[in-house]
Amino acid sequence: MQFILLPLLKLLHIIKPIDIKTSSQIIQKHFKDIKDKLLNIIELSEINDPVYSNEIVLASIDQKINELSVFNFSQAVQFKNLRLVLSYFLVSLLFTATVFLVNKSVFTTAPQRIIHYNTQFIKPAPFEFQLLNTELKAKKGDSYKIKMEVSGDELPQIAYINIEGNNYLMKSTSAGVFEFEMSSVINPVNFYFTDLKYNSDTYFLQLLPKPGINHFDVTVKPPSYTGLPELVHENTGDLQVPHGTLVKWNFQGIDIDTLYMALSDSVTLGAEKTSSGFQLENQFFKASGYHIYIKNDLTESELAFSYSVDVLPDLYPEIKIVQVQDSMQMTRFFFKGTIGDDYGFSALNFHYNINNNDSAIAIPFVKNMTDQEFYFGFDFAEIAMQSGLVSYYFSVTDNDVLNNYKTTTSDNFIFNLPNREEIAANEKEQFEKLEEMLQESEQLTKEIQDDLENLRLKNMDTNVSDWEKSQMVNQILSKQSELEKLYDRIKQDNEKLNNYLNSFNQQNDEIREKQQQIEELLDEVFTDELKKLLEEFQKLAEEFDNNKLNELTEQMNFTYEDLQKQLDKNLEMLRKMKVEQKFQNVIDDLNKMAEEEEKMAEEVSEKSNYDEIQEQLENHKNELENFQNEINDALRLNEELEKPMNIDDFSEEIEDIEKSMENSQNELQKKNRKKSGSGLKENSEKMKNTAFAMQQMLNSNTMQQNMENIQNLRQILSNLVYLSFEQENVLEGLTEINSIDPAVNELNLKQRRIKDQSRIVKDSLYALAKRTPQINSMVNNELITLELNLDKAMDEMAEGLYPNARASQQFVMTASNNLALMLNEALENLEEQMANAQPGDQQCENPGQGQSGMNMLKQESESIKQQLQQMIEQMKNGNSQNMNQQMGQSLMQHEMMQQMLREIMNNGSVGSDARKTMQEIDNLLEQNRKQLMNKNVNAQMISRQNQITTRLLEAEKAEMEREFEDERQSRTAEDFHSNPAQFFEYQIRDNSTLEYLNRNSHKLNNFYNNKYKQYLNNMQTE
Repeated sequence: MQFILLPLLKLLHIIKPIDIKTSSQIIQKHFKDIKDKLLNIIELSEINDPVYSNEIVLASIDQKINELSVFNFSQAVQFKNLRLVLSYFLVSLLFTATVFLVNKSVFTTAPQRIIHYNTQFIKPAPFEFQLLNTELKAKKGDSYKIKMEVSGDELPQIAYINIEGNNYLMKSTSAGVFEFEMSSVINPVNFYFTDLKYNSDTYFLQLLPKPGINHFDVTVKPPSYTGLPELVHENTGDLQVPHGTLVKWNFQGIDIDTLYMALSDSVTLGAEKTSSGFQLENQFFKASGYHIYIKNDLTESELAFSYSVDVLPDLYPEIKIVQVQDSMQMTRFFFKGTIGDDYGFSALNFHYNINNNDSAIAIPFVKNMTDQEFYFGFDFAEIAMQSGLVSYYFSVTDNDVLNNYKTTTSDNFIFNLPNREEIAANEKEQFEKLEEMLQESEQLTKEIQDDLENLRLKNMDTNVSDWEKSQMVNQILSKQSELEKLYDRIKQDNEKLNNYLNSFNQQNDEIREKQQQIEELLDEVFTDELKKLLEEFQKLAEEFDNNKLNELTEQMNFTYEDLQKQLDKNLEMLRKMKVEQKFQNVIDDLNKMAEEEEKMAEEVSEKSNYDEIQEQLENHKNELENFQNEINDALRLNEELEKPMNIDDFSEEIEDIEKSMENSQNELQKKNRKKSGSGLKENSEKMKNTAFAMQQMLNSNTMQQNMENIQNLRQILSNLVYLSFEQENVLEGLTEINSIDPAVNELNLKQRRIKDQSRIVKDSLYALAKRTPQINSMVNNELITLELNLDKAMDEMAEGLYPNARASQQFVMTASNNLALMLNEALENLEEQMANAQPGDQQCENPGQGQSGMNMLKQESESIKQQLQQMIEQMKNGNSQNMNQQMGQSLMQHEMMQQMLREIMNNGSVGSDARKTMQEIDNLLEQNRKQLMNKNVNAQMISRQNQITTRLLEAEKAEMEREFEDERQSRTAEDFHSNPAQFFEYQIRDNSTLEYLNRNSHKLNNFYNNKYKQYLNNMQTE
């Protein structure tokens, strides 16, 4: 201490070192010869008195130093004096090292016990607890695993950890190694290890603040064009959002200093710290997962949670089109479209392309309705194009602003506007097919007649079984079915051909009227009477009856004979109409060409556009050749008519026009303006003259034909009246006659003459019907009734069944009167046509013109009532003179009124309520008619006639109400064109239809939206 530590402290100036004088005294002890010389030097150096010269002082110091230089100060230290001390030191050091190596606790424990003398020290354990954890720090709320190893001479089998005074058994993982896991650390912890006998040192587990998110909300803001509302989700991280959606997060938590988001594409977004928490936002254009990381100053970054954002792409819009061609106007199409999109539309257009020039027409739509239907109508006759191909389609564009809008187009459609040559070729082809089918139907009708005759003969053969006869009936029915199908095709093809020609080659009103008449004639071929006969005939195939067969075959023979006549008539009418139509087309085209020639003449005079005029003139020459071909086709068809019309080929006129055109072309090539213009005008005049001549020819033929028809009708009417009176005379002659009366033979002869006269009437009517469309199927039905009852009357008279014969003769008179009534109406129509064609030659007036059918019925009813009252008055007065004649007239009036009534009911011009009332009127008239036939006139008939008048008023009222409703709801073809939605059969019935599901009020996610659309498509398909 004295020799080491104290000098060392002085050397380091920790304590005050010895001064220089003391040092000199120590040196004097070792070197006695120095005496006070060293002390004198020190004293000289301290002299600061100016009295003494500085040089003298320095010289004295130098002198003293020289005297001291002979001393060697290193001799002051004698190492030999230290040998004993060094020996003791080395022995002590060796002993201490040996003890330290053997038991170092002597040096570690003992000082501690000396220092902490107040502490109680327990006897050391034979083993040592060693903590294996390098860092005793745990985050709040996290689990923490403590590991400990025991080393020493004796190792314990079990070990405990004492936490805050409580012992917990530690898990042994291997020999001498133990661990214990604290599931959730929420406070700082003091602990030590023990085997319940020996304890380890006490350790301290530091608690670190753990960052955590306790709440967050997500604001989803879809793009504005979607029309979707802004949504806020709380504590929901998995999102499904539209493309381009801006998502904002607001996180709230504890012990968080930093928060950031890592996206799937390695993009990291740092959150902004606010007073309420942390905020960040991102706009999503594709699906991505995202991870939220948090940390504070004491912890590393850790994953708080992971979620994903599913981005619904804005799909391309969808469009489906259904098109329907107008059967009447084939250039007109109606479209029903369905468009669908995720969020709405920005444009909907109809495009048509001509020669690679695209034109678009905007179609109205609802912008924000995601699924909707639209209707559109377009007439290709409105475009400035005479012939050629037109492609057309629809396009729909969504409202996707972010992707610069997306457009989807429908299927591309092609429409061909035929030129004149194509129209003529198609017309010729279709008409030849019609001719073939009509001829085939005539042949099939003839086969059915032969089969009926064969069946009638087989029926008389007792060797033929009923089964064989039933099979023959089935064969006849099969041919009849084939005939009906064939005739349906004829009607459809004829209607299509008419519509085709009317659409692409405008027909005048007269031709259209004739087309309509022929279509009506085709519709009337298979009458209701024929259908009833076939139904009864079909029953024979199920249950054969010989008597019924004989009765039906006779009636069907007459019916099929009439059917064959009608088929022949229809073919004749079609051919005649086609001849007139071809000439009329040439007339119209010639007039049109004449107008074009006049315009060309004006253009030459004004613009001198010679090249363009030459090209147009060349086209006109080619069209003239087509006109000549049309005329030749018309002449060929005319020759096929039973009674050809008197028509000319106009070859000279056409040739003259062609020559004039060639002259005009020559002048145009010479660029002679004046002669070119005059030549073109001359061409125009010749065309007009030729067209006028053709028109006069057609009018002359029509007038001549009408005059012949009028004359024939008058003759037939006269024959019918004569036949009716003759039949009435025979009817009266049969009254109260017996079979042995000699007058029977004379009456039989008269009845036979009536039968022969009826054949003349029938043949004349059939011949006239081929030329007169006004003679319809109702005339043919009455003819059949007339013939059937004439045959029945003859047979019944031959068998002496006079009451039955009188009934059949009464039906003959009724049929004759009905025929006379209908033919008189046809005669009036023909005379009216003649009067309209030549107003000065009008031969008769139609007294009923301008009056409705209902008014005529009321007048007829009032007339019948007055006649009945007059007859009753005569009977009361006992005056029965001319009573039979009055009854006959009244009976005819009843039958005429019934005929008028049935015509009104059958032509479909009245509503259901009026029809029902008219049926009641018909029943009342039939009761009165039967009483007249039995010559039983009484007051009850007057009462019925009053009821008839009342019912007529009710029917008139019902019809007026129906017409008012029809006027409100009626739509013309032009209405359909302007509002094509009404053209389609699909109409909204009630609020239960699919249209009222209103999907837009219930937003569905992508999966259910696809299911919904699939469901709608399936429903529409079904």
